[in-house]
Amino acid sequence: MSAQVSFSSIEHEKARPRLTLVPQMRSTISTVGFALIIMTLVALGMGVVMVVTTSVAAQSKELSTLRVEATQLDYRAAALTTELQRTSSTAMLAFRASELGMAPNTHPAFIRLSDGAILGDPQKVTGNEAPYLTRPPKTPAVSSLGAGDAAVQQSLPVAAGTDQ
Repeated sequence: MSAQVSFSSIEHEKARPRLTLVPQMRSTISTVGFALIIMTLVALGMGVVMVVTTSVAAQSKELSTLRVEATQLDYRAAALTTELQRTSSTAMLAFRASELGMAPNTHPAFIRLSDGAILGDPQKVTGNEAPYLTRPPKTPAVSSLGAGDAAVQQSLPVAAGTDQ
């Protein structure tokens, strides 16, 4: 039996493939070339980052300027709205009408448009119906104030319905 064992071990060794070392492949890019490629990519990346950072900084400055301008325009719009409300108020309308010599009518009449009928009792206005709403025409005021005091008096606002 010993002869059979040795014969089968020889056959077994022949059937098994032989392992050999694979020859080392030559690199197609040298280490220096690889380093140059990596350094170029890093330099390009840093350049792109610098351009983007500069662009963002410029846009940030422009945004800040536009925000300041928007705030100023908001203040201007608020001032114009306040002025419009002040000049279009009924009190200002009555004041300006009295400056033009108009008098309020305390007995108004209305016309119904569907049939043209007059509603109410229209009466002619004499101008003395509401003396607190009328204002006499402006006349130059004679004052004993000095020249400096007159400038101060002219710069002060005058309330509606009061004489200057």
